[in-house]
Amino acid sequence: MKPAIRPDYFAWRTAVFRGRLWAKCWLFWTSFYLSPLLTGWLLKLVFDELEQSRSISRLLVLLGVTESVSWVLFAISVWYVIRWWVGVSTLVRTNMLEAQTASGGPKAATLPLSPSEAITRFHDDTRDTVIWADSWLDGGGIMLYGIGALVIMATIDVGAALIALVPLVTVTIITRYLTPRLYAARAADRRAGATVNSYLGEMFAGMLAFRLAGREEAAIRRLEVHTAERRRTAVRDTVLQQAIDGMASSTADVTIGLTLLVLVGPMRDGTLSVGDIALFVAYAVQLGRVPRFGARLITAREQATVAYERMSEMVAPGRPADLVEPTEVTIESGDRMRQRDPDPDRVALRRLDLRGVTSVFFDTGGGVRDIDLSVVSGGFIVVTGAVGCGKSTLLRVLAGLEPLDAGSIEWNGEAVDDIAAWMVPPQAAYLPQIPRLFSESIAANIRLGRDHYDLEHVLELTTLTDDLAEMPDRIDTRVGARGLRLSGGQAQRVAAARSLLTQPELLLIDDVSSALDVATELQLWTSLRAQGGTTVIAVSHRQLAFDLADEVITLKDGRIV
Repeated sequence: MKPAIRPDYFAWRTAVFRGRLWAKCWLFWTSFYLSPLLTGWLLKLVFDELEQSRSISRLLVLLGVTESVSWVLFAISVWYVIRWWVGVSTLVRTNMLEAQTASGGPKAATLPLSPSEAITRFHDDTRDTVIWADSWLDGGGIMLYGIGALVIMATIDVGAALIALVPLVTVTIITRYLTPRLYAARAADRRAGATVNSYLGEMFAGMLAFRLAGREEAAIRRLEVHTAERRRTAVRDTVLQQAIDGMASSTADVTIGLTLLVLVGPMRDGTLSVGDIALFVAYAVQLGRVPRFGARLITAREQATVAYERMSEMVAPGRPADLVEPTEVTIESGDRMRQRDPDPDRVALRRLDLRGVTSVFFDTGGGVRDIDLSVVSGGFIVVTGAVGCGKSTLLRVLAGLEPLDAGSIEWNGEAVDDIAAWMVPPQAAYLPQIPRLFSESIAANIRLGRDHYDLEHVLELTTLTDDLAEMPDRIDTRVGARGLRLSGGQAQRVAAARSLLTQPELLLIDDVSSALDVATELQLWTSLRAQGGTTVIAVSHRQLAFDLADEVITLKDGRIV
């Protein structure tokens, strides 16, 4: 069961991440919002003095100083809150990114939908959660002002002070009534937006397929369906939010009108001075903001709840608090740059045992079942079989990319509890059938931040040396988006070089034959066999791989036959 989202708890954890900065924000914003109390009181004194035909020069100077200090407080508050805002936004985004990039461990998570859709969670949802925490600063200050203003007004006329509460109570009741609708509208809008972003990412990635099929208009029509739904949900969400904001904003005039209406009697009786009336009007203008900020607190809370629920899918299941877990972020001048975790210590592989390994996809029934396999150090095992028999699934289970439903994987006779955390370099490396390259240089794609390894050895192993000699920038040649400037075989060999860089104890290779010609594949297999230090489990359909293998495993319907 999904744990309940507690937006108040998350906002507090977000706020105190930069505790001192938050305290300064609260102090200066509260001082800024309370300053009109002094301004209103000085206005009262000014008009009282004018009524008595006395000099007001000193009071005007004090009034000017008060206003100047108020603007200084505002500037300082903005300076501090921007620094706090950037820091806590970076915290939440760092924690989501860490969960997505973790190789095993309790904090590891998988992407809930498409990469394009995940961007909205990093941007829009993070913004909504920080707005909720930030609204505590505005809401707290303006509420304290409201309490102070009502207390001062009550010392002059209790009836006028009480009547000023009517708009606040009314707006609060209406906003609370609309809260479920606001939550549903925001949730629907976020889902529709996620669908549009996800489809846009797929459409741009697959545009070549649409062009070759002459079906660009089909892609556009499908996009129009998604955008029409997004338009409907966005309008509903915006109209509902603007209606609440407009209703709350109009209370300033209502508050002034009601206050003056109540003061008509005391004004006729002469029990109120001109200064008292000036104070009431000045306070009423500011009191009109209280319902607006109260409504903003309520709406921000509901929108943050939706955002937290979506963002919790970016961290490990059942661990939404990981979103606000304190961690290193590099924002302030004194912050330390976050360093990449070093590779774990190497544990030489003597024997790898699979005992009853089972991993089944519940929606399709595919996967692998009851796999028993033993591989000794330096062995070369080839896995083959028909399409859909479970070859890739078996390698992904070994790499920790698919869950292990039953059975165990043993490294040197000891069961591996967290497969994803263990099967990383230098223990293991995984070469997928379709490699993922980044728009960086060939060297950067191979190293991935491991600068202390020598590239020459892996370039020779993967026969890339001759290819690099023909490239203008050699090893520093940029490969373009997703490696589009390289041939399929070159991209596959760059990915292979990345896998071999740390000389892993276990190398998992998922069918490189689709991208390599026979001669290149033979040279790759021969080089791996001659190296001898790495145990290889590879998916292949070619006879040359069978001839070099120590053992050939055939799968059928997810089982070894």
